[in-house]
Amino acid sequence: MPPLAAAATPLSRPARGRPPTPGLRESILHAAEDIFTRRDFHEVQMDEIAAASGVGKGTLYRYFRSKRDLYLAVTFGGIERLRTELDAALRSSEPPARKIEHLVRCMLGYFWDRRLFFAFIHQHEHRPDRDTHEWLRQRELLVRLVRRAFDQAITTGHVRRVDSRIATEMLFGMMRGVSRYRVRGDTLEALVTALVDIFMHGVGTPTGRRTLTRRRPAKGPE
Repeated sequence: MPPLAAAATPLSRPARGRPPTPGLRESILHAAEDIFTRRDFHEVQMDEIAAASGVGKGTLYRYFRSKRDLYLAVTFGGIERLRTELDAALRSSEPPARKIEHLVRCMLGYFWDRRLFFAFIHQHEHRPDRDTHEWLRQRELLVRLVRRAFDQAITTGHVRRVDSRIATEMLFGMMRGVSRYRVRGDTLEALVTALVDIFMHGVGTPTGRRTLTRRRPAKGPE
């Protein structure tokens, strides 16, 4: 996995007191990311992360108030890297339809082992906190990238002339559902293929679409 971006997210600033040690926050994030990607969140202990970071537990808590705080900081840092990858894909010479498939693969792949992230965010959906606001900020930046992909695909005729904002939100909803409800034995590539196929071709048959365009019989008085 690529290194975390050096730019810090607005989350988890060191507590007041001694000035922060240059580079220490990033070192902690590197160590935590390595552990979180190999172990279930509930199995990870802050003592373990402190030891891997080469700091005391008190120092760790100066930078991150809780394990949840640290986990979200790691995840948001990864999303920033993800955006960089998606932006590079959009600038490539791939056909627009392939770019959409690539974006789905990257985003679904990133959250493949991070389903707990959405559980954390959803716990605060109705009581927004700083983590929820940070996710909404990150999400909006991802939405803009995917909309660019749809706009390119519409221009080249790879996608019908639909509202790219609505199409993006529908695609996000499908990815969220696939990520949350996948079962043992599902593979990333199989789910990417299925999701993109359903989205790009639609679930309705030509017969079904013709049925919907027929005039429904007027309902008479009871």
